[in-house]
Amino acid sequence: MKSYHIITFGCQMNGHDSERMAGMLDAQGCVSTSGVEGADLVILNTCSIREKAEQKFYSELGRLKGLKDAHPGLIIAVAGCIAQQEGAAILSRAPYVDLIFGPSDLGRISTLIEQRTSLRAPVVDTAGDPDYHQKQIPTTRADKLKAWVSIMYGCDNFCTYCVVPYLRGRERSRSPENIVQEVRELAGQGYKEVTLLGQNVNSYGKGRTDGVDFPGLLHRVNDIPGIERIRFVTSHPRDLSRGLITAIRDLPKVCEGLHLPVQSGSDQVLASMNRRYGRNEYLDRVAGLREAVPDIALTTDIIVGFPGEAERDFELTVKLLEQVRYDGIFAFKYSKRPGTAALELSGHLPEEIKEKRLEQVLALQKEISIQKNRDLIGTTQEVLLDGHSKKGGMITGRTRGNKAVNASAPSSLIGSLVRVRIISAGVNSLTGRICE
Repeated sequence: MKSYHIITFGCQMNGHDSERMAGMLDAQGCVSTSGVEGADLVILNTCSIREKAEQKFYSELGRLKGLKDAHPGLIIAVAGCIAQQEGAAILSRAPYVDLIFGPSDLGRISTLIEQRTSLRAPVVDTAGDPDYHQKQIPTTRADKLKAWVSIMYGCDNFCTYCVVPYLRGRERSRSPENIVQEVRELAGQGYKEVTLLGQNVNSYGKGRTDGVDFPGLLHRVNDIPGIERIRFVTSHPRDLSRGLITAIRDLPKVCEGLHLPVQSGSDQVLASMNRRYGRNEYLDRVAGLREAVPDIALTTDIIVGFPGEAERDFELTVKLLEQVRYDGIFAFKYSKRPGTAALELSGHLPEEIKEKRLEQVLALQKEISIQKNRDLIGTTQEVLLDGHSKKGGMITGRTRGNKAVNASAPSSLIGSLVRVRIISAGVNSLTGRICE
């Protein structure tokens, strides 16, 4: 096997898992191809958090059958959460798949490929590696300035709509020493920004005996020379501590942007979701953040049409959006997922109601986002320039609040932190002029 192509579905964790698989394959002398044609190995790194992501995977898998028929030596591998969830059942739908392995099995990808080659039969391995979170795995990163760094794996929250604890396991935190070593290496390679990844980074360190919690880890990463910016996702509101708010306020490299998923504005729905916080508790967290960091940019997740969500519950979500005024949201219709507790709840809503509510939420947030962006016109923002904009002749980058900014600048400034005066704003991006 000399070449490979990885197709990634889903979140940043999956994106980083794909980087790790690429790193292991590159270390063996394999070469990544720009498309599936010409690849000896095609890996589909899957997501099952929502039904739409699963549908996209099976559609892509179906398209690969013709390529497999034309090139019988092609190895098709299914990795990620759907692989963990479905296992060998994938073969009943797609018997031409050669390899199936879960998220914590990817460190054995080379061995699994060898098994498939020697056995000349499909290999299914979703047993999981209990020590995966402590292993140093080669990584081929997609970006040369900004890097993802996993600090923990799994989740202990068991929200009733979510499959993650069942597919990625319980929370396991990497040692702070390993994390700091990885970030130091990234700084030495010229990386300017790191994003610390976990299903719930706020609970980092739980179960460890070294006493380093998430704010403590941020302090350690903040002290690493060469790293200019630190971001993190995702934060569970219940575990947003005063110590973390203080770290965001006081640590100069920690960016003033936070993704804080609320999911619903209704206490009744939040209880059904097993979120373990209420509307007022969440709003208190937001007030504490804004008191400490007045310019913080907040984003969130919203699920509409959760089982039992009455019109009054939905109205509470709308009112919460109007009250908090997020910089951006990721909004979705509730999606039935196998194995989740929400599947057994009563009061599942018709698709047309969910669709109508989603449209209303997105329309409201569009108005809020454009006004929030317009409020920045005339301000000067620190921007890390990271590439060429889709707008011809312009360079793009991100503010500390993670807003996209386009500005006219020479390519030589890519990779630089610059001051940009904002001159116009749209829904999804800002336009600015670099300060002399």
